[in-house]
Amino acid sequence: MKFAIASTILAAAAAVSAVSIQQLPLPFDEPAVSLLAAPTRPVPGQSPVAICDLDASQVLDIKYLNIDPNPPLKGAELYIEGEGYLAEQINEGSFVEVEVRYGFIRLVKETIDLCEQLENADRPCPLEKGTIKFSKTVELPNEIPPGKYNVVARAYKEDYQLITCLTASVEFARN
Repeated sequence: MKFAIASTILAAAAAVSAVSIQQLPLPFDEPAVSLLAAPTRPVPGQSPVAICDLDASQVLDIKYLNIDPNPPLKGAELYIEGEGYLAEQINEGSFVEVEVRYGFIRLVKETIDLCEQLENADRPCPLEKGTIKFSKTVELPNEIPPGKYNVVARAYKEDYQLITCLTASVEFARN
């Protein structure tokens, strides 16, 4: 299997944040309740991604995750690959909560249908349990404003069981 859940989560987070960042000005009137959480543990491999919510049971055990380029560059393709083990099948109704912050300012807080994202990558739900290998390429727009972005993505099964929690901090430089 070439594509699965972690790449879907990361690709969805990258796509949502890239599209939403381009839609400035942003609504700043909602409460600043954050999805950000600690403690974290780095994901093995070459990426700025860490696993969060370590005290919670998670369905996905990520063996490694690589991104190229690392760190990501605006206006470039971001290649994501990895391997993990799904302890349970992922069914329709599973979803991802994504939050993107620019410094302390929340830019995005959105819920994404996980199976819809899998289907966009030609992977129908359900996603069977077992070892998974995946790869995905995402185009990052050149219009991303320079600065440090913090992303948290929590994926849940349809019964609200935590699939995984991933977080990353990425800084985009001025051109």
